[in-house]
This record gives sequence, C-alpha cells and structure tokens, in this order.
Amino acid sequence: MNNYFLKEKATNEIITNVASFCSECYIEIIEKQTIFYDMKNYCYLCESCQSVLNEQTDINFEITESNTLFK
Repeated sequence: MNNYFLKEKATNEIITNVASFCSECYIEIIEKQTIFYDMKNYCYLCESCQSVLNEQTDINFEITESNTLFK
C-alpha cells in the first residue's frame, strides 16, 4: 500500500462529524468498519474502493517511472 492512505477504524466521531459514506461508491460507513483516509484527495474510502484506487496509483506510478527523461 502506498503512502496516500491512512487505515483506521470508523468511529462514531468520524461518522457523525466528517463522513458517513464512502467518497467513491457512497456505501454507508458503519462504526468499527475498516476505512481509509485518502490523503491526496482528502476523503474517506471503504476498503474495496481504496484497493481499486491503490492499484490504479501503483499502475500510474509504474508508467510514469518508465517514461522518465533520465534512463
């Protein structure tokens, strides 16, 4: 997992004051569910959406890395 995501358990405070739904798929977040804070986009994600975005980020990084000016 890259450094863009902070893994934590959903608390009542997060659900009440910050986010009660995943920012990607809009599934309801429930207390004690594993959620991820996306530090690049400043939002909370469910585990499945984080996994997909993490995979896309890794792919983009690999593409960018192979197409650099310096070989």
